[in-house]
Amino acid sequence: MTDEGKGLTLMVVEDNNFQRAVAAKVLEDLGCDHVLAASDGDDALRQIVGHPDRIHIVLSDLDMPGMDGVEFLRHLAERNLADAVVIASALDSALIHTVEDMAHEHGVQVLTNVEKPVTRDKMRGVIEQYRKERRSRNPAAEPEEFTVEDIRHGLDNDEFTVWYQPKVQIKDGAWISSEALSRWNHPEKGIVMPARYVPLLEEHGLIDLLTWKQVHQIIEDLRKWQMEGRNLSIAVNLSPVLLEDVDMPQKLEAIMAHHGVSTCRMTLELTETAVMKNVARSLETLARLRMKGFPLSIDDFGTGFSNFQQLNRIPFTELKIDRTFIRDLETKASARTIVESNIELAQRMKLKAVAEGVEQIDEWNTLAGMGCDLVQGYFVARPMPWNHLDSWEQGWQQRFQAGLSDQN
Repeated sequence: MTDEGKGLTLMVVEDNNFQRAVAAKVLEDLGCDHVLAASDGDDALRQIVGHPDRIHIVLSDLDMPGMDGVEFLRHLAERNLADAVVIASALDSALIHTVEDMAHEHGVQVLTNVEKPVTRDKMRGVIEQYRKERRSRNPAAEPEEFTVEDIRHGLDNDEFTVWYQPKVQIKDGAWISSEALSRWNHPEKGIVMPARYVPLLEEHGLIDLLTWKQVHQIIEDLRKWQMEGRNLSIAVNLSPVLLEDVDMPQKLEAIMAHHGVSTCRMTLELTETAVMKNVARSLETLARLRMKGFPLSIDDFGTGFSNFQQLNRIPFTELKIDRTFIRDLETKASARTIVESNIELAQRMKLKAVAEGVEQIDEWNTLAGMGCDLVQGYFVARPMPWNHLDSWEQGWQQRFQAGLSDQN
């Protein structure tokens, strides 16, 4: 017995008696504090509700008599009965992917899916992934400690800054662009991620103020690169609030002209959700932006139901393939097909194809073989302050010329 599962309570939901017993024994041997076992969803819910400890991970089959795994996951989410779920099923991968998406929409964290039989190595990987993701989620999981007064103070004292995540050409590794990302350099809490302050900004009507402050900083950084003879561009995420402001394109163009920076150097990224808030005003704003020479990128492509309609009526210049498809690129045939089709679509429409969320060399190599144009993700670089980019570029070029590796 090992202690890898120490401190954890897990539930196995499986209608096959032998497979249920094997899975439970594997988890006990990994040192889990408590292992519950149930034959279907009804049995599992009764045990979970009656157990004194929080369930950390539920390992569930899908096709079971009585309450099946699909319904069980819904109840699990609605009643917030577990931290995370692992799907163990031999069903078709496309069906499993649909259930995973359903669970995500319900707010359930799906760690992964594993093929039967359950083995020690598979569950060791699940436990490691659970612990890793819990550690990464802890900062955002803290109770919200900021007030609108804190944020106003931060805005007044220029505590909000811009970090950049580089994008590189896959054919030659050249750094040609970066995505601008907001950060709060809090005097006591250090670097604060946007998920912890943007909702409060939007709630109190301050998102506009932050956006324009950071736009000025981004344009100034573009000007400095231009003075150094660097032909780099920056991608900026457009909020629904800005998209509804039909005067925004003229204002943005005027600021860039004042700094002597061409509009073609700032790519504006938007999601389908942002456009759908107020379609008519959004389309007017986007038309004006393209008339003024701003490139437009459709972000999270493939995750919405009307992406193709947006491509047809908005003059995009770039298509960003969502990280959820890149994450599954090497393990799911359906994700591979979607990514390949999106790249081919971009090529036919004369758009740049950008893959975001690339973290492994295998993903890079696969995307290169498919003809993807640009790559963004931890494999290339994590987000960083402006003054760290030069040293990153030197290290990146050395890696690229040496044949790349998984180190970044």
